[in-house]
Amino acid sequence: MINQPVNPADARAIEEVLNRVAYLLDTREYGRLGEVFAPEISFDNPGRLTASGLDAVIAAFKAIATPAVSHHITNVVVNGVGDDTAECDSKALALRAGGEVTAAIYRDTVTRTDAGWRISARRISPLG
Repeated sequence: MINQPVNPADARAIEEVLNRVAYLLDTREYGRLGEVFAPEISFDNPGRLTASGLDAVIAAFKAIATPAVSHHITNVVVNGVGDDTAECDSKALALRAGGEVTAAIYRDTVTRTDAGWRISARRISPLG
């Protein structure tokens, strides 16, 4: 991973996109996922959800019978790889129905689009 500096305004905008995903999922506003994911999103959460393309990701989220109650994104690190692309690592905690908390590492590729920064790839590695 190339580690180019990311200007503070872009870093903040990228972190805002990562945080917004959690709010959209928690409120089940799947139709708004285009506000955070690029049309060509590649999403890989092994054993839970793997899909390519925004429409497929939205359909996959709608099909989850027991979605998490609350998502929390922490420890965000943004690494520039070009003027319009960054790689992000973050930790995630998800509260499940019944009170179980699961943890994961999110590895995101974010791309600057005409609409702002969007996640073009998300790879989730469960912890524990």
